[in-house]
Amino acid sequence: MRTCSITGLAAVGLLTASFAAVGSAQQGPPKPAPEMAQMAYFEGTWTCTGKTFESPMGPAGTMTSTAVIRKDLNGHFQTGTIKGSSPNQPPFEGRFNATYDAGMKQHVMLWVDNMGGWSQSATTGWKGDVLVYEGDTHMAGQTMKSRDTFTKSGPASMKHTWEMQMNGKWMPLGDETCTKK
Repeated sequence: MRTCSITGLAAVGLLTASFAAVGSAQQGPPKPAPEMAQMAYFEGTWTCTGKTFESPMGPAGTMTSTAVIRKDLNGHFQTGTIKGSSPNQPPFEGRFNATYDAGMKQHVMLWVDNMGGWSQSATTGWKGDVLVYEGDTHMAGQTMKSRDTFTKSGPASMKHTWEMQMNGKWMPLGDETCTKK
């Protein structure tokens, strides 16, 4: 019993010394990855209008939405809430958290919504005025490849399209034009 206590104390001491060494090498809390600055374009309140296309996910129609996006957790993350509506469909709400993973050298995003869906996607960043997130979406017991493409059309306007891969082919699900307030 005494050996476990001495070993445990030694481990706690080593862990404390490790944190102290890291703390002395770095002044203050860790800073966000510089790559997070690339995503500042999205911060603010956006209003969007668009359309959905008929697919196994639902019927075609028009839609409106609002996105509120902000820096979060000391700038290490970007957090957004999207609320939307479409005739003949229940109200829609989704949330995301995005950050930059230095090990992967990619921006990563986790999405959840009020339909029980969730996705994890990644992008290497903007290529000119276009940014594409690709990943896997999980909904109703199924997993599908997904792709969201954002295209800047000015400092306060963009186009957003979203697609799913079904039977090995990309299927457009919708597109919208968004304006920052």
